[in-house]
Amino acid sequence: MNLSWLQTFVLIVEKKSLTKAAQVLHLTQPAVSKQLNSLEKFYGVPLLYRTSRTVEVTEAGKVVYDHSCRILAAVKESLVEVQALANDLHGDLLLGASTIPGEYILPTALGRFQSFNNQVNVKLEIADSTDIARMVADGVIEAGVIGVVINNPALKQELIYQDELVIIAPKGHPLTKKKMVALEDLVAEPFILREKGSGTRQVIEKKLQEKGISLDRLNIKLELGSTEAVVNAVAAGLGISLVSGFAVAKRVQNGEIALIHVDDLSLERGLYFISRHDRALTPVMQSFYRFLKNYLADKTPS
Repeated sequence: MNLSWLQTFVLIVEKKSLTKAAQVLHLTQPAVSKQLNSLEKFYGVPLLYRTSRTVEVTEAGKVVYDHSCRILAAVKESLVEVQALANDLHGDLLLGASTIPGEYILPTALGRFQSFNNQVNVKLEIADSTDIARMVADGVIEAGVIGVVINNPALKQELIYQDELVIIAPKGHPLTKKKMVALEDLVAEPFILREKGSGTRQVIEKKLQEKGISLDRLNIKLELGSTEAVVNAVAAGLGISLVSGFAVAKRVQNGEIALIHVDDLSLERGLYFISRHDRALTPVMQSFYRFLKNYLADKTPS
């Protein structure tokens, strides 16, 4: 048994594609197939049904997937605890974040980091991506996590996660009953968007422009200052929107809102760790940065 086989298998299941898993792992598809075949040989049963377009998990595969997730999580947990014992960190962690990472990702990550480093004092500043970038550049905060690349040569910006945007609509909306809709079908729908300066809004604008649709073609009814306000407005039947999958996972699961699936539209966007080029990270921030990358590796979207 090789631990990388489990990591590869988990990623294939979550991405529902050998090709996408290979892209994330920076491997060739034959290399990924070889690891999968080795794992299936180890267990002696098929773990996936492969078709030309997708993969389906067998009952045995579901068992292996569940155990693999727990094994990989335990390995990473042990690494964090050992590193915490070795570092004995103390001091302040001054971090900024845009809305999605600030409200839906970092609070849990920071809490877990602090549980291993109880002498670290955490302060998290939440604002839109543009403001966080300005605070990092001005030295007000040491680093930040934002959802868009900022045009500022003073900033070091590293992609640390691929977030997935989803199109949400009120439950029962006619478009949610279709397996797939065309992008043009959305243009006439009432839209609810984040305010200007929001990383999510900037990404939405870019994605639409790539498909030849400018933002002013949309039927924009509301512009709101927080993701939660956008989701609440959609749930109230006021329109549709594009938001991070993190923000709506539970509400989709509970049936409060529904998803619209659009044909031939990539909705991934990067989350970026930003700091100043001319300043080295403090030991506390360096440790959290390493912890965060490991933490996010477990959050690969399906």
